[in-house]
Amino acid sequence: MNRNRVRRTGAMMAMASFALVVLAACGAGGAEEVRKDVTRVPTMSDAAAQATREAANAPAATPGAVGGTPTTGAATAATTVDVVAQDIFFEPKELTIPANTDVTVNVTNKGAAAHNFSIDALGIDVDLAPGAKEQVVINAPAGDYEYYCNVPGHKEAGMVGTLTVSAEAAAAPAGAVTPAGPPGAPAAPAAASPATTGAAAAQSVEFVAHDIFFEPKEVTIPANTDVTAMIRNDGAAPHNFSIDELGISIDLAPGSTEKTVINAPPGTYQYYCDVPGHKEAGMVGKLIVTEGATVAPGGAAAPAATPAQGAATAGAATPAGSTTETTPTASGGKQGAGNTVEVTANDIFFEPKELSIPANTDVTVRVPNKGAATHNFSIDALHIDVDIAPGATEEVVINAPAGQYQYYCNVPGHKQAGMVGTLTVG
Repeated sequence: MNRNRVRRTGAMMAMASFALVVLAACGAGGAEEVRKDVTRVPTMSDAAAQATREAANAPAATPGAVGGTPTTGAATAATTVDVVAQDIFFEPKELTIPANTDVTVNVTNKGAAAHNFSIDALGIDVDLAPGAKEQVVINAPAGDYEYYCNVPGHKEAGMVGTLTVSAEAAAAPAGAVTPAGPPGAPAAPAAASPATTGAAAAQSVEFVAHDIFFEPKEVTIPANTDVTAMIRNDGAAPHNFSIDELGISIDLAPGSTEKTVINAPPGTYQYYCDVPGHKEAGMVGKLIVTEGATVAPGGAAAPAATPAQGAATAGAATPAGSTTETTPTASGGKQGAGNTVEVTANDIFFEPKELSIPANTDVTVRVPNKGAATHNFSIDALHIDVDIAPGATEEVVINAPAGQYQYYCNVPGHKQAGMVGTLTVG
């Protein structure tokens, strides 16, 4: 009995031991299966490879980007140029900007007259009151474009310039331009001889540039001799003194004086202003170089009649600075008729600036316009208002009581620029 119980107990313990061994084996296999399902942590080489793949696929940021926002250097560069309108010219006369790029052009009117900035090919037409500043944005293909003032007569008087739009041009710093050269910088005259000391160098002549003519119009100098030419610009516009055959080309800023030495063989040479429109408007003269000619002391050459003298006729008023009673001319018609005086309109001034006529007498005033611009002759107190086209001559009869009257040009800005005079009736 006891032996049977011991056998059963031993058998049960053996079975329990076998079961434990089996369960242990199953547990080990399950653990291995669990490990196979767990996500593996990448090693260092795996992370580097992933970063490389992400960097290759991500969009590259532009250098200089702030806060991750790409920047475009060319688009944000300030591209601004300045053009100044004067009476009657643009400064600079040549301008270069990059093609297919927004360029802001600041156009300032520093003249006393109203002006305009136009580029027909680009559809630009901007009016400029005296002292005003306007802006226009230009984005144009490569090419050359003309800018000009469309106020009547101003383009013809030389108020033009050239805009060069270049694919190679770099964006200029704000306010910078690329002009051909400063208006007052003289070009090196090819045929100008160095100044010499001694008696020969003492010979000199003077040329004066006005708006728009030279004074004198004819000068004689000795051949094969150094003669110093002093060229002064008394006008409000920039001018130039050129003699093609002698290789002379000198730019003259308003108020400046330039000097060159001329030594030429006998002959007749033309001097002129090469500013566009000025030569065509009559700014030319004749230089006569001859054997045995002398230059008068003090630089007085042998000039022809000046424009003021050429304009004077019998009974014409004298130039500014003196006033002269008009001389009656023989004439039929009503009493007092036959007095005639002349006032010349130039760019931009009247000649003479002072005029005297008798009171209560019919006086015919002839007003030729020798300028390239349209002008006007007005006397408000006498209700006179006469427009004068370039090259035209108008007449008006004045019969006024004693007194002083102002005559002026009513074209916008011309009176402010000094185109005024005084009529004394007495």
